[in-house]
Amino acid sequence: MRGFIPLISGLLFLMILTACISDEKINADTLLEKAMGSHGSENIYGKEINFDFRDWSYVLDRDSASYTYTRIKDSIEDKLHSKRGFSRSVNGEKVKLADSMVTKYSNSLNSVLYFFQLPLVLEDAAVQKEYLGTLSIKEQKYHTLKVTFRQEGGGVDFEDEFRYWINAETYEIDYLAYSYLTDGGGVRFREAFRKERLEDILFQDYRNFKPKEKDIPLDSLPDLFVQGNLQLLSTIENMNISVETGK
Repeated sequence: MRGFIPLISGLLFLMILTACISDEKINADTLLEKAMGSHGSENIYGKEINFDFRDWSYVLDRDSASYTYTRIKDSIEDKLHSKRGFSRSVNGEKVKLADSMVTKYSNSLNSVLYFFQLPLVLEDAAVQKEYLGTLSIKEQKYHTLKVTFRQEGGGVDFEDEFRYWINAETYEIDYLAYSYLTDGGGVRFREAFRKERLEDILFQDYRNFKPKEKDIPLDSLPDLFVQGNLQLLSTIENMNISVETGK
């Protein structure tokens, strides 16, 4: 039996060493790659994806080089193209908008599609990624990915900052948070729920929370969430999702 104890100790040391090596191999790029694989992000290319969100019907159509975002409500159709910019039509006729309204509507449309496509959009050239290590949320291990944006190509909200907490087992984004400066600024925390796979693409809805104070550091939000110290603001529910090939 005396010879068996060193064997167990050796095996335990090897398991710990292997776990440490595994964690050391994770960086921002490999983490995003694993998350994209888990979410089936590249399966979005070449598809037309339709869904309803609140009062609008949305269409996502993209390939590896460009995208077109569309939303429709009654007689209004908004389009945001990656190269041609934003346009609005009413009853099929294009209407001219003030620059301030173009910015407002395009930001609104882009925001919905940004979250809808996660994590695919984190491959954008303006994205700056940093791996912050691991933490535990509700006794589950998560990798933390920090995202900021370069000013060039980062849009009007390039100063926004994000955190993504990626499940260490499934590599799905279960939680995210972000800080923003528009409209007085603030922070938000989102919890994914109601996950659905269509055509090998993972779609998920979110519960949207905020802290009592708007200047709370993003990295403190998981603890506040677990403690029940965040206020539920809304739910982000994408309804009637359909995926069509060959559009």
